[in-house]
Amino acid sequence: MQAIILAGGKGTRLKQLTSEIPKPMIPIGGKPIIEHQINCLVENGIEKIIITVNHLKKPLIDFIEDRNWGIEIDFFEEEKPLGTAGAFPLMEKFLEEQFLVIYGDVMLDMDFVRFIKFHNDNSADASLVIHPNDHPYDSDLVETNDKNRIVAFHSKPHQDDIYYKNMVNAGVYLFQKRVIDHLPGPVKSDFGKDIFPNWTDELKLYGYNTSEYLKDMGTPDRLSKVTEDFLSGKLKRRNLANPQKAIFLDRDGVLNEERHLIHKVEDLVLYPFTSEAIKKINNSDYLSVVVTNQSVVARNLCTIEELEYIHKKLDSNLGIEGAKLDALYYCPYHPDKGYPGENVEFKKPHPWRKPSPGMLLQAQTDFNIDLDQSFIIGDRETDILAGQNAGVTTIAVRTGHGFSQSSSEPDYIFEDVNEAVDFILLDPLKRICDQISTRLHLSSNKPAIILIGGNARSGKSTLAKRISKHLQKEQTENIIISLDNFLIEKSQRDRATNVFERFNFDETQKRLTSFLQGETIEFDHYHKDYQIDRSKGKYHLNNEPVIIIEGIPAFKLEFPSDLQTIKVFSTTSIDEYKKRFYHLYEWKGYEKTAIEELFRKRIKDEFHLIEPMKDQADMTIEI
Repeated sequence: MQAIILAGGKGTRLKQLTSEIPKPMIPIGGKPIIEHQINCLVENGIEKIIITVNHLKKPLIDFIEDRNWGIEIDFFEEEKPLGTAGAFPLMEKFLEEQFLVIYGDVMLDMDFVRFIKFHNDNSADASLVIHPNDHPYDSDLVETNDKNRIVAFHSKPHQDDIYYKNMVNAGVYLFQKRVIDHLPGPVKSDFGKDIFPNWTDELKLYGYNTSEYLKDMGTPDRLSKVTEDFLSGKLKRRNLANPQKAIFLDRDGVLNEERHLIHKVEDLVLYPFTSEAIKKINNSDYLSVVVTNQSVVARNLCTIEELEYIHKKLDSNLGIEGAKLDALYYCPYHPDKGYPGENVEFKKPHPWRKPSPGMLLQAQTDFNIDLDQSFIIGDRETDILAGQNAGVTTIAVRTGHGFSQSSSEPDYIFEDVNEAVDFILLDPLKRICDQISTRLHLSSNKPAIILIGGNARSGKSTLAKRISKHLQKEQTENIIISLDNFLIEKSQRDRATNVFERFNFDETQKRLTSFLQGETIEFDHYHKDYQIDRSKGKYHLNNEPVIIIEGIPAFKLEFPSDLQTIKVFSTTSIDEYKKRFYHLYEWKGYEKTAIEELFRKRIKDEFHLIEPMKDQADMTIEI
């Protein structure tokens, strides 16, 4: 395989740096950008490179010739600048039947093997590396169809009243030699502006969407950003030869307001916190991937084209705020048929429709995603089940459908996508998890017990799950027991005089003692959503070396003195407690006056009884 590096440009936007050296010689992390490019090509098995030169060619040629690269490198000098495309007719006799083209100011680290396979699988004449960016409103955009074939180019400036898919040319191409016949000749021309728009009709032109790092460093700000990213190791981590982490996102009720069966573009309205959440993902090592059921097509409420235009609005609205989605997958199918006016073509089961994990698995293939390191954020049970079926960590949010009337259990529950993203990226509980791991003394015949106590809404269940997952990654099996599952029935709880009566504490103590002695104990599963009937469940100790017990009265439990017990108290300020309390009971459907009355009761018979228990704690954390 042969590669062409276009290194003859003047770099006028970096004129303070390019008065004596050409732009490809600008150092990043102590090495010229062209050295990074050549190293990446060599790592991918490229054996021949032609470098086009013109402006300040001598420093570049001297640098290349002074090193042994282990491959064949030649130069082609443009007597006068011919743009990105003009020199190729003159180079035709030096070109192989298939060759890569790389712009000399693009800093990259990518898996070219995947790109070449994509090109060959599609029998393409030309393939462009494309990707979303965080400023599509002032970028030339590329439009592809559902088969990744490029159908249009949209040059800036864009009309304010039209939405576009956020996808841009990344400055890396793969051509078959026959495309030379479709160039105007050795005249000054640019692939992006002059050539590619004509090729959409003439040739099989494809777009390869990748989340890998490819960035033009042609301005001082971009050069600074590229240097920062290189030094942080981000370029290498984003190479698709390495497993990637993703945050999968449902659409309706998570990113935008839930408006039943959105099928008109004007009905898509982002939550005010959505762009901020997506930008946080963009600045992390996670990919942002939307996976959404869209039965509006099967119901014949809109066409595929109309649905995709709604997604173009999503792209555009995020782009205005400097945010981008790495990928979006949708399922237009619905299994229930036989309704008047339906679109019969799409009324059938499909492996992409959640709760099936098909969309997540397709993304795994497309972006080499490590599902075990990934998350899904959704507002409905189907989202959580899809995540569980794919093997990702699941997070429910209380926006949209609010995960109501669901009997499944997500790993975590947060108020909205922004709060969920903060939890994933900041990982505020990792430190205490590390501390607990250090304190644990594991025994083959005596389990250690981690008690997590604290007031309601203080993050106990979140902490328990985070500790559990932390221990699992350390190959330490464990079991979580939620004391909420021992709450008495709601009708009886209203008559209880304090928190311990609501838990029927003495009976709970007896049952847990029996559990430790090897007995299976049954419970009625507690759901925060009162509309869900309590279902039967069982706890049984299967030689797990760690038992995590979380609940408001956990510190009141007593266990044999020969069992290691670590007490962790989860606390929060009274103001935060009140805010969370009100949010929860609003979600449950309580009227404001009822919430206020219940809050006053809880302060009296619960909060002031539990908060002093933190003096018994081995560790205290504010969540």
